[in-house]
Amino acid sequence: MSVERVAALVVGLVAFVVHAWLALGGYFGQDDFVLTYRAAGPLDLEYLFQDYSGHLQPGVFLYAWVVTAVAPLSFPVAMGPLLVVHGLVLWLCWRTLVRLFGHRWGVVVAFAVFACSPLVLFPTLWWAYALQLLPVLLALFGALLAQPRNPWLAVPWVAFGLLFYEKAALIPAVLLAVAILTAPSDTPILWALRRYRWVWLGHLAVLAAFAVLYVSLADAPANENPVGSRDVLTFVYRSVVDTLLPGLLGGPLTEPGGGATWVTPPAAVRVGTGVAAVALVVLSFLRSGRRALLPWLFLAGYLAADLTIVAVTRLGVVGPVVASDPRYLADVVPVAVLCAAFAFLAPRREPAGTRTRVAVGALTVLVVAGGVASFVRVAPALQFQDAREYVATARSALAGRPDLVLYDTAVPNQVIIDWFVNDAFTSRVVGLVPERPRFDRPTEDLHQLDGTGTPRPIIDLVDTTVALPGPRPDCGYLIGTDTVRIPLEDTVTGRRIVRIGYYTGDSGDGTVRVGDTAVPVRFAEGLHVLHVVATGTYTHVEVSRPLRLRPICVTDVTVGVPG
Repeated sequence: MSVERVAALVVGLVAFVVHAWLALGGYFGQDDFVLTYRAAGPLDLEYLFQDYSGHLQPGVFLYAWVVTAVAPLSFPVAMGPLLVVHGLVLWLCWRTLVRLFGHRWGVVVAFAVFACSPLVLFPTLWWAYALQLLPVLLALFGALLAQPRNPWLAVPWVAFGLLFYEKAALIPAVLLAVAILTAPSDTPILWALRRYRWVWLGHLAVLAAFAVLYVSLADAPANENPVGSRDVLTFVYRSVVDTLLPGLLGGPLTEPGGGATWVTPPAAVRVGTGVAAVALVVLSFLRSGRRALLPWLFLAGYLAADLTIVAVTRLGVVGPVVASDPRYLADVVPVAVLCAAFAFLAPRREPAGTRTRVAVGALTVLVVAGGVASFVRVAPALQFQDAREYVATARSALAGRPDLVLYDTAVPNQVIIDWFVNDAFTSRVVGLVPERPRFDRPTEDLHQLDGTGTPRPIIDLVDTTVALPGPRPDCGYLIGTDTVRIPLEDTVTGRRIVRIGYYTGDSGDGTVRVGDTAVPVRFAEGLHVLHVVATGTYTHVEVSRPLRLRPICVTDVTVGVPG
């Protein structure tokens, strides 16, 4: 085995082991809980092709359904196969670079930049995003390897990538660029178009089919706020200077920010990586001449397309801070590596002298050390330890009280951000745990999980509406042989807790109807309180009981939300 191969193997193992170690030390968070909750339903076309925040990703939902069916909310089971995909991506990346440029020290550096880039390693700690990006990277390198010998095999690779992430639609553009850059002709563009003309038609057919499905089934997210030219310029500047260049060249050497972002790198890092990037471009021209122009132009075009997509769909929603989120630039990393290699490396291998090997080896060590150190530093932000502790606390309590009924309410933002509205609820987070919690069922003792995942009894209700006084002294509303309608003081709208105070001399079943909710309940002998969770718009509560039971006195009804 050559020294270059050994060096690449070490680089790949370091990147893979560190990523796997930190990934398996993490947990589900944010979108992960929504995906697993929806995966608990039936496997059908409606589920696979649902619109998920502007994404059409049947491959993601199929994978989520399988791992949820096998082991609900088991993070190792969910993450393990993706780590295997990561390993395959690293292997295919190395094979692609070697096939294009041969075994040489420059290829080792290029591989190290990709393998150890925090732009890829950091966001793929997040299960939901790893499910998007890693299959697309697999499809990209699979298609690149297939193109020279079996170009038609690249078409199903692109189709595979589109099952997981829309950005796979850019893979044919990368294939075209590589075909142009490797063309044995003075007119490389015409040669590439003619050489693979039927394959390009196959790619267009796949993209057209996907476009029809996307337009029919999904709504692209639109900016909610007007976006000015200053916002766009700030976004582009921060994306390139604060995120892309530091993430490519061994940075960012900074702290984690909110969510999947990182704090703006120190000025020294931004200036240093900017100068290094300019120096690499200049050096590539000194080394390769005009041949270096086309790869850099393609990289600029790819980056412009990437940033345009983000600006159109996210900039008006999130603001320029979206530039600090490496998820939106992670797919640029392999393209940047390929373009830099084409621009910098000579088409024919030249024997590397001792000085060159030492310099390239030192550069590789710097890239690996900087990238891994940066990754380890920001990784805790996407390990979702708060969510892990929340679920663990809830499971412990539920194991001790299996009869507990929980009011399905909002969870802390660090578990699921309130941007998800009704999906940011307790049932999405702990609904699939083995303890099988019960939500929103009629009960006398209703609880809700607090910010730590600990069940707390619901004692006080606020924003309340009460029933009008009943006609019978010392009884209120007598529930006899007929259904009794108990009027409320005001119209109630939305999801509320209906607290019914009653007493009876018998135990048995009955029915409570409120708005859109009609539920069977159990009335217990003596003086009790019953909680029913209701939705809709309503002005009254209906209560009925079987004829064989003794009458029930409903003394009071209060409708509200937990205080």
